[in-house]
Amino acid sequence: AARLERERAARGDVQRLEAERRREEVREARFLPVARHADDVELNEELRAKDRWNDPAAGFLEAKKAGKSVTGRPLYKGAAPPNRFGIRPGYRWDGVDRGNGFEAEWFKARNRKSNRAELEYAWQMDE
Repeated sequence: AARLERERAARGDVQRLEAERRREEVREARFLPVARHADDVELNEELRAKDRWNDPAAGFLEAKKAGKSVTGRPLYKGAAPPNRFGIRPGYRWDGVDRGNGFEAEWFKARNRKSNRAELEYAWQMDE
């Protein structure tokens, strides 16, 4: 029981919500028919709700929940420095980066490594 509690505490709110959402989808999938056709309303709504990175018509649609996080809390509206995990700051962040500079150095090292790999490839092609 203690191990289970530790595992629960180690997971974040977002992971817990995602796991619950997946469990609910599996529960609901039991009642769906095996073959789903084009006239299936639920399937059509599910496919319409999906975000696609290369959808040219996505710009015409209204912005979806741009100011809310996955947990439902508001997000910071201004520009924020990137971080390794892609987590945007909360709405109460005052814009001051109080870190020790590790994230900036991490991104610089990553960019240096990829630039060097591209240059090495280009140098190999020159020979």
